Amino acid sequence: MMMQLNIKPKYLLLAFLMTSRWVVYGFTGVALGAVLRRSGVELTQISLLMLAGFLFMFKFLWAPLVDRYKVLVMSAYKGWYLLTQGLCGLGLLGLLWFHPSHDFYAIFACLVAASLAASFRDIAMDGLAVKILSEDERATANGYMSAGFMLGMVLGGGVMLMVYDSIGWSGAVWVLVIATLVPMPVMLFFIEPESADADHRYLAQSTSWGNALLAFFKYPGNVQWAGLIILMTLAGVTGPSLLVLMLVDNGWSLAQVGAVTNIAGPLIAAVLSLAAGYVFARTTRRVALVTMVLLGALFGFAKMPIASNSYPEMVTIAIIILAVVVASLTNIAQKIVVIDKSASTRDFGTNFTIQGALNQMGGNLGAAAAPALAQLIGYANVILIAATLGLLAVFLLTRYRYL
Repeated sequence: MMMQLNIKPKYLLLAFLMTSRWVVYGFTGVALGAVLRRSGVELTQISLLMLAGFLFMFKFLWAPLVDRYKVLVMSAYKGWYLLTQGLCGLGLLGLLWFHPSHDFYAIFACLVAASLAASFRDIAMDGLAVKILSEDERATANGYMSAGFMLGMVLGGGVMLMVYDSIGWSGAVWVLVIATLVPMPVMLFFIEPESADADHRYLAQSTSWGNALLAFFKYPGNVQWAGLIILMTLAGVTGPSLLVLMLVDNGWSLAQVGAVTNIAGPLIAAVLSLAAGYVFARTTRRVALVTMVLLGALFGFAKMPIASNSYPEMVTIAIIILAVVVASLTNIAQKIVVIDKSASTRDFGTNFTIQGALNQMGGNLGAAAAPALAQLIGYANVILIAATLGLLAVFLLTRYRYL
């Protein structure tokens, strides 16, 4: 029997917003590192660049502001999205006056400013997703959002690497600015519902700012889940951002690196993400998440010979593509649980952002430390550590009671 697809407008909206979001993140998190490395920038400076998004680790502190107050005389999440997305676009526009190979610290400052605006934007978008998705829609919707995420990575990471030599720095910046501003007319006409889907299932909003931050951790199992998020994130630090450095050091051109890590892999992942959303909706959260984290760890071990350029080129390409696909599907499985736990109180944006901040904490620290650590102990040993952490995460997830 063929699976009947029920594509809802809200799925397409969230996928579109996610694409815009990750065009920028794909460039700054993946492509920019490769460009700098080719220009002779030290791995330690690239590590510093990865800390441009360090504010995302603390955005839970201002998330209750987005949950509680309206701006631009609009519905809460919509108004915040439009305001901060516009500010993010302006911050990126400032990059036109600098070039990363000559003005490294000015570029770093601009990215920090844009990250601050983007942190508010992400709170609004994530809170909106929790608000408009009912429990039985979350797995399928996350498949669409993951497809949007992958498409954004393709455009911002892979395509930008391939065309960078043609369009240069200023052309790349204009692409980022346009990608940031494109969703704003769509959101302007979007009608945000006054209450959440399946409204009766949600607890009341916390009465104070402090309680909003603490309420998430008072819910059964959430303290353990917070630790698992950090562990799973650290296990995934040998993804695209480190792979591109390895491949550049192995002599690959930027076009080759972009085609494999940020075009072929993500495009296949985007297609499979749609299917995975429907499949995960028909199995348990535990089975989906444990299976994907285990596959991620196994592919981590398989990536180790890439560090020494030991594989034939076609084997390297196949492993990288499969690893990217597995990482994408793992993200879907994890985000389904994240949205489940975000619905524990009416502080949707805060609950989601607390989990996102934990992910960012592990991701930013891991992404910043990995290149510098690789310079000390080698890429292969960094990959070995990450894969071992993945196996530890699998072990703990099988014993976690609240999935």
